[in-house]
Amino acid sequence: MLDVRRALLDAAAGELDDHGAAGISLRAIARRAGVSHAAPKHHFGDRAGLLTAIAADGFRTLAATQRDAAPGGLHALGVSYVDFGAGHPALFELMFASSELRTDDPDLLAAHEESLRPLREAAGRAGEVTAAASGQDAVLMAWVFVHGLVVLQRGGALGAAGGEPAHLLSTFSRLLSPGRR
Repeated sequence: MLDVRRALLDAAAGELDDHGAAGISLRAIARRAGVSHAAPKHHFGDRAGLLTAIAADGFRTLAATQRDAAPGGLHALGVSYVDFGAGHPALFELMFASSELRTDDPDLLAAHEESLRPLREAAGRAGEVTAAASGQDAVLMAWVFVHGLVVLQRGGALGAAGGEPAHLLSTFSRLLSPGRR
C-alpha cells in the first residue's frame, strides 16, 4: 500500500532539489508523487505545512549524520554539519527559512532539537570545552561557527577570503578543546 504522506514528502524533496523552495507548488508535488492534487492539502494543510514537514525531515537527517559523527568529537561534528549543508543546499536553506515555515510546529521544534543533541553532548563532556566557553555558550558558538561556514562557503565568500573549511574547523575545535591539540 502506498504511503501517500511519505510519497508526497519524497516528491517535495525532489522538487526542492530541482527548483528550490520558491519553486515548490502543491500541484507539482502531487503530480510528481502520482497522487491527486488534493492529497498535499489533505496531509499538510497548505504549502507552509508541507515545507515545515520537509524541514523537519531535514533536521532528522542532519541529526542522524551528527550522531554518526559524534564519536569523533567537536571537529567531526563540525565537518559533518558543513558536509550536510554543502551536500543539501536547498534543504539546508529551507531548514532555516523561518518566513517559509511554521516555526512553532512541535515536530519541527523536536527535530531541530534532536539535530543539536550530539553537539550539546560533545560540548558537555569533561575536558571538551574551555572554562570560558562551557555549556550552552559553547553549543551556540559551535553551531553559529559551523552554520556560518556553510553559508559563507555556499556563497563563495569563504574561498574569496582564502578560508578553507577544514582548516578553520580544526582551529576552532582546538579553541574549544584546548586539551586536544
